[in-house]
Amino acid sequence: MAGAFASTIAQSLLGKLGSFAGQEFCLAWGLEADIARLEKRLKAINAVLSDAEQKQSRNDKIRIWLNDLREVMYDAEDVLDEIECETLRRQVVKTTGSTSRKVRRFFSSSNKIAFRLRMGHKIKSIIERLAEISALKSEFNLSEQPIDCGHVLHEETEMNRSLESFSGLIGRDKDKERIINLLAAPSKVDDAHPFVLPIVGMGGLGKTSLAKSVCDAENVKSHFELKMEACVSDDFSLKHVIQMIIKSATGERCADLDEGELKKKLGAILNGRKYLLLLDDVWNEDATKWFLLKPSLSKGADGSKIIVTTRSQRVAEIMGTVTAYNLSLLGQEDCLSLFYKCAFKEGQMELNPNLVGIGKEIVAKCKQVPLAVINLGTQLYGKTDEKEWKSVRDSEKWEEEGDAILPALEISYQRLPTHLKRCFLYCSVFPKDYDFVDLELVQFWMAHGLIHQSSNPNENLEDVGLRYVRELFSRCFFQDYVDVNYGATFKMHDLMHDLASSLAQNEFSIIGSQNHQISKTTRHLTVLDSDSFFHKTLPKFPNNFHQVRSIVFADSIVGPTCKTDFEKCLLEFKYLRSLELMNDSEFEAFPERIGALKHLRYLYSGDNTKIKRLPKSIFKLQNLQALVLTGEGLEELPKDVRYMISLRFLALVTQQKRLPEGGIGCLECLQTLFIGKCENLENLCEDMQGLKSLRKLAIAECDSLISLPRSIKCLTTLEELFISNCEKLDLMTIEEEKEKKIQPLSLSLRIVLFVAVPATIALPEQLFEGSTESLQTFIIRDCPNIEEMPECISNLKKLQNLEIIECPRLSKRCIRGTGEDWPKIKHIPKIKVDDDDSGEETSN
Repeated sequence: MAGAFASTIAQSLLGKLGSFAGQEFCLAWGLEADIARLEKRLKAINAVLSDAEQKQSRNDKIRIWLNDLREVMYDAEDVLDEIECETLRRQVVKTTGSTSRKVRRFFSSSNKIAFRLRMGHKIKSIIERLAEISALKSEFNLSEQPIDCGHVLHEETEMNRSLESFSGLIGRDKDKERIINLLAAPSKVDDAHPFVLPIVGMGGLGKTSLAKSVCDAENVKSHFELKMEACVSDDFSLKHVIQMIIKSATGERCADLDEGELKKKLGAILNGRKYLLLLDDVWNEDATKWFLLKPSLSKGADGSKIIVTTRSQRVAEIMGTVTAYNLSLLGQEDCLSLFYKCAFKEGQMELNPNLVGIGKEIVAKCKQVPLAVINLGTQLYGKTDEKEWKSVRDSEKWEEEGDAILPALEISYQRLPTHLKRCFLYCSVFPKDYDFVDLELVQFWMAHGLIHQSSNPNENLEDVGLRYVRELFSRCFFQDYVDVNYGATFKMHDLMHDLASSLAQNEFSIIGSQNHQISKTTRHLTVLDSDSFFHKTLPKFPNNFHQVRSIVFADSIVGPTCKTDFEKCLLEFKYLRSLELMNDSEFEAFPERIGALKHLRYLYSGDNTKIKRLPKSIFKLQNLQALVLTGEGLEELPKDVRYMISLRFLALVTQQKRLPEGGIGCLECLQTLFIGKCENLENLCEDMQGLKSLRKLAIAECDSLISLPRSIKCLTTLEELFISNCEKLDLMTIEEEKEKKIQPLSLSLRIVLFVAVPATIALPEQLFEGSTESLQTFIIRDCPNIEEMPECISNLKKLQNLEIIECPRLSKRCIRGTGEDWPKIKHIPKIKVDDDDSGEETSN
C-alpha cells in the first residue's frame, strides 16, 4: 500500500504546490522561494515513484523507503494546510468583520512575522528530509518513468451498464427453488419455533444474494405478514442486532432503549404475526448470545421463518432448527457463462475467439467462486488487448495458498488506476455492511485530498468524485447500488472490506473490545467501542495520536458517552481532517475544543439525535467543506455559519421555524444544500441569492414549510432542484406578482423533481422559462391538486425525460397553448404519464 499512497500523495502535493506558487497569500507570507525549492525536490523524487511501486513487493528496502517518503509528504501537506488555514482566518476578518473588534477577537490570529518564520522553518526541515530520502534512491537503481495521472475512467455507457445480471445468481435457480420449498413446507406439530434455516458456504459464493432473492420472491412474501432483515457481521452485539431488526420492521432506531426494553419492544412487534427474518453474515459462535435473542423471536406466530447466512458450520449448528443448506461451488459452465457476460460487450465474443480461450483459463483459476469470476470479468470488460487478459491469467497472485477469492480480488485491486486504489482503501475506515451515500463519500474523499481536479472546466470536484464512485461500482468494488432521488446508496461486500483493511493496515486501525492498539503510523481510526478507546487506548498510547487524520465513532450501540472524554480526545487530534459520530452520544453539544481542529474538512453527525446545540467555536472551522447535521435534535443553526467560508456541502435538520438572513445565504462556496425533516420550519432565508455556487438544492419532509423564498429564482448556478413531501408548501409563492413583467432569468436547471406537494395547484412558470436550454429531466409525482403545466413546457429544447405520475387533475391536455397530447411533443424521447390511475409510457 505504501507505494500507491506515496505516488498519489505526491501528485496531490505537487498540485497544491503548483497552485501555491502564484497565489497572492503565498507571496504575502514571503514563502515563495521555500515553496519553489520544495516543489523542485518533490518533482525529482516523483519521477521514480512509478518504478519504486512496481519493485517494492520484491525489495523490502524500497518498501521502507516509500514508507519514509510517505510520512514526510504527509508532514508537508500539514504545513501547507496550516498556511491555508491561517490565510482563511485572516480573510474572514478582512471580509466579514474588519471593523468589528468582536470578530477580530473571535478569529484571533498569530503574529504574522512569527507565523512566517515558523512555517519557513518547517518547510526547510521538510526539504532537508526529502534531500536525505532522495539521496537513497540511487541505491535502488530506480528509473524515471512517465507519470501515471490515472484519470481516464470507463466511458459513461460502460459505467452505467446494469450489473443486476452479475449478482451471482446465474446457475442458482435450483438452489433458490429448493430453499423456497423448505420455507413453504407446512409446519409440523413437533417443529421447533421459530424455524431457522442456515445457508452455509465460503465467502464469495453468493449466499446473501441468494437469500435476498428468496425473500423477495412473490411466492415467499405472500406467506408472511412481516419481512425483516439484519446484517450481523463480525460483532454479534445483542442490543445492536435487536435494534436492526426493529428498524427493519418499523423504521424506528430506538437508540434510547436499553437491552431489556428492546427485547420487550421486539416481542410486542412480532407478537402473533407470521414473519420472515433474514440474519445475514452471522459469525457469532457463542451460543449464549443466540439463546438470549431467541425468546423475543419466538413471540411470532407459528410458521414464522428465519434464514441465517454464515460461513461457519458451528453457527449453523447453534442456530439451525433444520439441516443447514450447504451452498456448493458454482458449476464450471455457469462460471464461464457468468464470466463472459461480465467481460464481453455484445457481439465481442465472436470477434475475439483468442480471448474466449484465455477467459476459460482465467475462470479455471477462480475455482468456481462467483465473486472471483464476476470481479475479474468486469476488470476485463471491453478490453481486447490479449496482453491484458494474459496478465490476469499469469499473475503471481494465483500462486498464493488458499481459495481463489483473495488472489482474484487482489488482481482486481492491482488493475485499478492509482487514484482509485487510494479511494477504495479509505473505505475501510467505515464498518462492514455500512450504507454508503455517494454524495457523502465524495465529501469524505475530498476532505483527504483524494479527488483530482478535472481538465474539464465545467466539472467540479464533486462531479469527478461521483465518477470515481461509478467506476468502482462498475468494477464490482461496490455493490447493491440503488439510485434515490437525491443521490445513490451502495455497500461493500464484506470480502472487499477485508481486502481493503488488509492492504491499508499500516495506516488504518480498528479499536474494539478486543483490540486497543494504535501505532505511530496510524492515520485513520475506526472506533467500535468508545469505552475501550477512551479508557484503554488513549492512556496507553498517549503519543500516537497527533498524526491521525480521520476518526469514525462507529459504535454499534452508542458513540462517545462522556463529553469530558471526548474533549480530551480532540486535544490529541491536531491534524484531523474528518470526524464522524455515527450514533447517539450522551452530550447535547460538541465540546468547545472542536474549534481548534483547524484542519477539519468533514464533520458528520448524521445519526446523532442528542446534539441540540453547536458551540460558538465551531464556526472557526474555516477549512470545513462538508457539514452533516441530520440527527433531528439540533435546535437551530446560528447565523455564525456564515464564517464557514469554505463550506461546499450542508445537510441540515433543525427545529427552528425560520432560517435567518445573514447565515446560510452568505455561503458563497456552497454547492449542495439538503434541508429535511424540519417539522417546524415555515420559511427559508430570503437572501438565497448569496448562494452564488449552489448547484443542488433538496428540500424534503418539511411539513410546516409554507413557501419558498423568491430569491430562489436568482440561483443562476442551480442545476438540480428536488422538493418532496412538503404538505403545506405552495410552489407558486416564488412567482413575482403578475403585473410585474420581468425577463426570464438565465437559469441552468438540468433536473427538477416535485413529489408529494399537495398544496400546490400550479407550477412556477419562471423556473422553467429560464431553463429552456438546460432542463433534461422533469418529474412530478403524487401531486393531487396540480391542474396545469407551465406554458413553456413544450419549449424546453433539451428535455429528455418527462414523468407525470399520480397527478389526477393534470390531464393529458393540460399543457396550455399546445392543444396536443404530451406524446405528440416530438423532442422529448421519453414520456411517462400516469393519468387517472392508468399508467402510460411513450417513447418518441
